[in-house]
Amino acid sequence: MAAHRLRTSVIIILVLVALAMLFLILGYLRLRTDLPTPETIINFKAPASTRILDCQGRVVSEFFQERRRPVPLETIPEYLIRSIVAVEDKRFYSHWGIDLIRVAGSIVANLLHPRNLQGASTITQQLARSMFLTPKRQLSRKLKEMVLAIELERHYSKQEILEMYLNQVWFGGSIYGVAAAAERYFGKHISRLDPIECATLGAMIANPSAYSPYKHPQRLLRRRNYFLGKMYRLGLLTREEYNRLLTQPLNVLPPGAATNEAPYFVEEIRRYLINTYGYDFVYKSGATIYTTVDLDIQTAANRALLTWLDQLEQDYRLQPRKIAYDSVFKNDSTDSPPAYLQGALVVEDVSTGEIRALIGGRDFQHSEFNRATQSLRQVGSAFKPFVYAAALDNGYTAADIENDSALVIRIPGQPDYRPHNYDQKFLGRMTLRRALALSRNIVAVRLCEKIGPDVVARYANLLGITHKIPPFYSIALGSIDLTLLEMTNAFNTIANQGVRLNPYLITKIEDAQGHILEEHHPDPRLAIRPQTAYILTSMMQSVVNEGTATTIRALGFTGPAAGKTGTTDDYTDAWFIGFTPTLTCGVWIGYDRKKTIFRGATGGVIAAPVWGELMKQIYTDTISTFPVPPDIITQPICEQSGKLATPFCPRARYEVFIKGTEPVTFCPLHVH
Repeated sequence: MAAHRLRTSVIIILVLVALAMLFLILGYLRLRTDLPTPETIINFKAPASTRILDCQGRVVSEFFQERRRPVPLETIPEYLIRSIVAVEDKRFYSHWGIDLIRVAGSIVANLLHPRNLQGASTITQQLARSMFLTPKRQLSRKLKEMVLAIELERHYSKQEILEMYLNQVWFGGSIYGVAAAAERYFGKHISRLDPIECATLGAMIANPSAYSPYKHPQRLLRRRNYFLGKMYRLGLLTREEYNRLLTQPLNVLPPGAATNEAPYFVEEIRRYLINTYGYDFVYKSGATIYTTVDLDIQTAANRALLTWLDQLEQDYRLQPRKIAYDSVFKNDSTDSPPAYLQGALVVEDVSTGEIRALIGGRDFQHSEFNRATQSLRQVGSAFKPFVYAAALDNGYTAADIENDSALVIRIPGQPDYRPHNYDQKFLGRMTLRRALALSRNIVAVRLCEKIGPDVVARYANLLGITHKIPPFYSIALGSIDLTLLEMTNAFNTIANQGVRLNPYLITKIEDAQGHILEEHHPDPRLAIRPQTAYILTSMMQSVVNEGTATTIRALGFTGPAAGKTGTTDDYTDAWFIGFTPTLTCGVWIGYDRKKTIFRGATGGVIAAPVWGELMKQIYTDTISTFPVPPDIITQPICEQSGKLATPFCPRARYEVFIKGTEPVTFCPLHVH
């Protein structure tokens, strides 16, 4: 009888075990149908951020859904690796994805203390969850997590799992992985973190929100010190180091520290990448974009332009940016252009065409419209160098005399064209050098009439103006609308001895594996003779030294500089575009809706100072002079006649000529 009962009990137990095993097998197979295939697990790649680097390799910005920068395990400090393993999963190197001892302990603890639930997830389970599952607490998710952990352990080594985990773990916001966290919270590469910074990151892993350095710094401090204790017990710190580090503050970067110095530049890059490679490439691929911007120049440009605009508002009692900004949001009309004074700036490398700085407006968060690349504005007298380039390339010299006097041009079938000077005065006969330096309108129109407006338009396009220019006489005074970028690039051709370069922002694009997808090299084309460009450069130096842009010298910039101011009717647009031997910089100031800035707001008064201040910040050492091409000679001439100077000429100066174009007769006006 007893033997029969024993056999029955054994059979029941075996049946129950078999049923349990069948249940587990069916449950496992059911879960596997909802889980990734082994191929998916093996080929998994976490979304990685695309980095934008400046010309010196510094990070300008990043595009990401999840800000992540994968790094090899060897670059991660041992302090961080060993302390995380000790706290998060001390049996990591011995279990097969699930720590049964920890699971049993967690069950007991949760039964005894149901209000303080404990987890039992291993590092492998946490990795499985972050790779393929949601953080939602459900029994089914927990079971899937366990199955995936086993699969991960089958396909990857412990070191590979640890590397993936440290590159995948969440640190709050859009920050994923220890490398991205090191950059965000400490401004450092992960390999340069010290023990206290490693302890801080390790402390955040359990719950980045609960241990936020900004919301709960004291709570994080206590947990950081717990991690320091682990490091001490692991032998990573001496007693003296441990005691000293316990007293140290958190020292994380402030919330707003990760700023983008070049938002308009970065937006140009983003739009190009989206159109060329697509959304996933930009936000998930982990590509590296090597760009032309120089953060030092960009930062200096931001400071020069924005500080000056604030000063203008204060000095001339213009509507302040803050009031205008506030009113936009009060009226809920963010699609309207900002009412406050705007500015734009472009810096281009003379020898390559690379854009070193770009400012498209005063506040990118308020208005993403790029006034440097998208805004067509009347250029005014800033167009005149193109007139003089056409003249010099067609036989004129800087010493030729033109008459600054009343001019009427008869146009069949149209009203007569009667240009006038800015000051409504006439100064009489003068050299072309002086006419350009003083920006005399009548002389520019006379030249345009003689050589033909169609020729002037052709030269402007040769130099770099990309828009079609109508062949009207008024183009000599800049009656057309152009962008700051194309104007700056056209001036860059003059600075580059007549060699035109297309401006560009990207030098190279690499995918996450380092394969080069795109590479840019300058494509030089000769637009005008180097000798013509040099003579024009010399004439434009007079604009800065003795003409309409002397504010640059008054500000204290003493290096070689050439350029041209531009002012439009009713003072709606103010320009200065100038260059040194190495950089060309264009500045525009005005309102989005055309209106008078203030009476007297000329390019020399309100745009040239930005240029001068920026150049002072960029050039702290002596810079070289403009290179002189072959066949350039210098002769003393009389400024009143344009002929070779005699000892009796009251206003004589040395003038530069292309060999063979210099005057050969002496001044007939001053012979005694």
